Amino acid sequence: MKSSQFNYYAGVAGITSALLFIVSIIGMQSYLATPLDDVLAFTQNMNDSHAMMLIYGWPGFIATILIIPLIYVFYKGVQAYAEISRILLVIIIIGLSFILVGYLFHLALTYFYAPIHHDMLPVQQITFEYIVKSTIGLQDMFWLSGDLLSFLGIAILLLLNLKQDQFPRWFLITGAIAGFFAAMGSIAFIPAFKHVPGLSTMFISGFSVFAIWEIVGGIILLKQ
Repeated sequence: MKSSQFNYYAGVAGITSALLFIVSIIGMQSYLATPLDDVLAFTQNMNDSHAMMLIYGWPGFIATILIIPLIYVFYKGVQAYAEISRILLVIIIIGLSFILVGYLFHLALTYFYAPIHHDMLPVQQITFEYIVKSTIGLQDMFWLSGDLLSFLGIAILLLLNLKQDQFPRWFLITGAIAGFFAAMGSIAFIPAFKHVPGLSTMFISGFSVFAIWEIVGGIILLKQ
């Protein structure tokens, strides 16, 4: 595939990824409305919200995959830093893989665990509730690691692209700043930091700007 062809498809993938991320963020606010303290209510919410996965889980999962071609464009732009760029690409792919696992946890909870929870005996439900709480905590760890690795890796990769002429400097700097904000804000996934003022806002702000940045990047590639 020619470079111009790949860039065209990467542009389309980037725009689609951003739109799906925005849908997923909106869907998450409704999906996670029930607090985890009441596992019965939480799983009931998931059991009644299979359709919600269509605007939360699946869009987020697909969007995470679709961002890869766009990232690869920036990786190709810094071949002069071959060793560094390869390390960054590996870090970003590992981070995105962790994010995908985080989404898979929620998909599994919704489609598998939640339906069987209400058919269990009371004694079994106690054990199940412990598993759910542990699983959610594990999912937060995957999302924390994934966001830190992928957003920091992307931010550094964009800064390396500053010496190239393919993208405007303001565009690269904006993406790098949004990536750093999202990475630092993802610390809110650590239970001890969940209520630290500003962390969640930092993550949502950085993530939202990053989604808009994806759309702009996709448009630039389509115009090229």
